[in-house]
Order: sequence, then structure tokens, then C-alpha cells
Amino acid sequence: MKIWIVLAALACMVPTAGAAYQARESLAGGNSYFSQCVSGAKKDESVCLGYFMGISDAPVMNSEKSRDEAVYCLPLGRTYEQNREVFHKYLRDNPQVRNLSTHLQFMLAMNASFPCSKSPKLSVDPETGGVYFAVAQPQG
Repeated sequence: MKIWIVLAALACMVPTAGAAYQARESLAGGNSYFSQCVSGAKKDESVCLGYFMGISDAPVMNSEKSRDEAVYCLPLGRTYEQNREVFHKYLRDNPQVRNLSTHLQFMLAMNASFPCSKSPKLSVDPETGGVYFAVAQPQG
């Protein structure tokens, strides 16, 4: 009898295709992030915020660089919500970059909005989608 109770309890824990589980596209793709988290009805705000917090905390392009040489320098004291508003505005204003990865879009947005004094200027070739670093003229 105990085995049936254990099996019944385990069966209740298996996710189903109902309301508790919703399949979604990966947010790593820029178009997917835009459609799920920026435009239209947001299906799951907590997932979007969690994903944004993850990409904004990943110091990939800023690791082992001084504050002057990093790709972007966020002002001290800014919240995730403030940075996310800047990021989402950048995505709405620059549809040509939505085919890039969400993480790369984040770097482009932060570089455009919060460059360090010696940051390279990041740009995207709309024809090829290639991302370029221009270091001849320091920003700031």
C-alpha cells in the first residue's frame, strides 16, 4: 500500500502540458527575447527579468579591464530595472540588431548608453550583421 502512495505522490510531481508548464523559445536569441520580453504581452515577467539579470551580471567583455578600458561603465547605484529600461529602449529603437544574440544586444546597448572614457565604440553592419569595435577615438 505504501508503494502506491509513493507512486501517486511522484506522479503528481511530473510536469504536464497544462498551466504549470509552458514551452518557450530560448531568450538567448535576440528576436525571441524581444517578442517575449519587450513587445506585446509578456508571458512570464519573472523569466524575462531573471534572464536580463543574468546577462547584465555576466562580465564577459569587461573582465580584467580597467574601468576606463571596459566596453561599458554602468553608473554606480543603478538598478536592474533602470538598466533594463535602457536596454529595452535600445531594442525598440534599433530593430536591425534584433537578429543578434541577446547578450550581444545588451553589450551594444550599454556601450551606446554608458561608454567608459576609453571604450571602443561598438557598431553593427546592417548588411552583414557583423559587429565592429572602433578604437581610434576614445569616447567620453
